[in-house]
Amino acid sequence: MKKNIHWSAFLLCFVMVFLQGCSGVVNPSADSAEETEKIVYEETEQDQEHLAEVTERVQKETAQEGYYYSQLSEDEKVVYEQVYRSLADRKEVSVSTLSSEVLDKVFTCVLNDHPEIFYTSGYIYTAHSRGDETVSLSFVGKYDYDEAECERREGMIQQESERILSGIPADAADFDKIKYIFDLLVNETEYVAGSEDNQNICSVLIGHESTCQGYAKATQYLLEKAGIRAAFVSGTVAEGSHAWNLVMADGAWYYLDTTWGDVDYQTQRDEEAVDEEVMAINYDYFMIGSDRLYETHTPNRIVPLPDCMATENNYYVHEGLYLTGLDTEVLHDIFERAYEKGETTVQFQCANEAVFLQVSDYLLDEQHIFDFVDTIDSVPYVDNPETDTFCFWL
Repeated sequence: MKKNIHWSAFLLCFVMVFLQGCSGVVNPSADSAEETEKIVYEETEQDQEHLAEVTERVQKETAQEGYYYSQLSEDEKVVYEQVYRSLADRKEVSVSTLSSEVLDKVFTCVLNDHPEIFYTSGYIYTAHSRGDETVSLSFVGKYDYDEAECERREGMIQQESERILSGIPADAADFDKIKYIFDLLVNETEYVAGSEDNQNICSVLIGHESTCQGYAKATQYLLEKAGIRAAFVSGTVAEGSHAWNLVMADGAWYYLDTTWGDVDYQTQRDEEAVDEEVMAINYDYFMIGSDRLYETHTPNRIVPLPDCMATENNYYVHEGLYLTGLDTEVLHDIFERAYEKGETTVQFQCANEAVFLQVSDYLLDEQHIFDFVDTIDSVPYVDNPETDTFCFWL
């Protein structure tokens, strides 16, 4: 970026430091203000050509246009491209906004669209002012690793992602791609609070220990590599802050929570040990709709989120494990298929609370569960009124 220095007018610069989850202000001393006074950033023709190249790269590097990018105004998209350029090239840039709020929103959108930018968790912006008037803002990222370390990690991530994605058949349907990646991450990652790099993909794809943000970032990264459009969503659940994904399958949006599919997380959250050899994966939050998600998750609406209404790629619906009423023939089929496959558990979902209560009364209170299982002794089970699901040990 070219810097033109003019000594005809006094220009004061305020430097702001922003980290994800926290922020701070660095007020320059009188000396530092004098050293940086009167600096004006101007876009050159070369910069504009480079921006066009980067814009094209932004759109090519993901399976499709990033979800957050698609929801921004045209002016915000320009700032997005400038911030992306800065983070990708590790260079300070002048941004086309005078609003720190817009800049913060755009920075978050860039990181939410680009899990491969694992090496930054904050930024610094400088506000250049004349008197009380802000005349320009410049932006530069704060980097967690130097370029050599980034290159080393990128190589490891590339190798690991190639190993994982090589297991997906070329003609796999969207559901099968998503389930494969979901299952693999749940099986190969351990939920460990305080694990290293747990806010980015390194924790999952290198360390194989993470927390919710690492799970969600890695899920997004691999799905996009597999040609599935995905976005990162942050928000809250009853236990506090949380992260999950927005995923498109067969042209429709769904929500996916990989963390809540891992029984490691369930064990720590509920303080009840779950035997992974018996029930390794929980599918209650696999490709669910908005209504079901909002019962337990509250997203941060940085940009508008779609109303997810489709059901075809929900795990229970897709696998024929969904009850719209008390139907004993469907129940028999569910249990018989599980025995034929050698499964250790049967998991199924009811359409709503009324059906859940009907099935609970029939199987548990009236003890008809023994009509479906090969035992006359006892049947361990878990029922979840939050998701209207049952899991019976076989």
